[in-house]
Amino acid sequence: MAADNPPSRSARPVALVTGCSSGIGLRTVPALVDRGFHVVATMRDADRRTHPPELVGTHVSVLPLDIRSAESVRNCVDTVVRTHGRIDVLVNNAGIAPPNFVEEAPVQEWREVFETNVFGHAAMTSAVLPVMRRAGRGRVVMVSSLSGRVPTPLLGVYTASKFAVEGYAETLRLELRGSGIGVALVEPGAFRTGMWDAPMLTADFPASSPYAADFARLRAFYTDYVTHHLGDPDRVARGVARVAVARGGRLRHPVGADAWTQIAVRAVLPWAMYERVARALVGLGGRAEKSRRSSPEMTR
Repeated sequence: MAADNPPSRSARPVALVTGCSSGIGLRTVPALVDRGFHVVATMRDADRRTHPPELVGTHVSVLPLDIRSAESVRNCVDTVVRTHGRIDVLVNNAGIAPPNFVEEAPVQEWREVFETNVFGHAAMTSAVLPVMRRAGRGRVVMVSSLSGRVPTPLLGVYTASKFAVEGYAETLRLELRGSGIGVALVEPGAFRTGMWDAPMLTADFPASSPYAADFARLRAFYTDYVTHHLGDPDRVARGVARVAVARGGRLRHPVGADAWTQIAVRAVLPWAMYERVARALVGLGGRAEKSRRSSPEMTR
């Protein structure tokens, strides 16, 4: 960008949002527009012929972005700065959540999840921070999860990635103190997104797996939960937009009664008691006690 030809500044503050093809990312776009932003919505398949109505409008731009690609990240951020002259808010939302027991999850699955959910967020943040630092202000909003605070059986790889995001955001916030750049975590509970469309609720599970019985119980629990208890993702989108315009404020922002309740329970109960409660909640109660009785060495 030539020094004697600076970009014209957008009349509205600019929010750059990742993972806008569906779910929370998609619904966050109109929520931010309603808060006065011009939103740059990004997705890997941005060149498709038609876009959902949430991505159409005067105050929305759509750009291609694969957060796993350094070149794609660089091109996206450069395009936003060249076009709008600013990036006021970055919403790191893109993520994947393949279901599996952590013991049986292939290493490649771990790599793919962390490449998207952790390294991709870090790459986007590092690319945007110099723009915000030059402006002397900005806000980075990480869409984490309840799973970043409490363990979630059958989603352990996803849970591990969200725990990593939480630690990353905590450290980033400490390091950016005094820069004018804020960092916040939004921690949704269970909301109706494509994450729950995974075939785990209908696919066959190997009977030879040591987790076959646990899987049957977990599938029954999650099937009931998906059918009766998932929240409206618009609620999360409005929460993200609220955090995007907040001045200062706390680091963590749980969304949903289940998030607030489970985080509180995890905070106040000793681990041994929490473990019993958590296993019973998802239908796995009793096995830990049986294992301890049959394996004295596990009581240490």
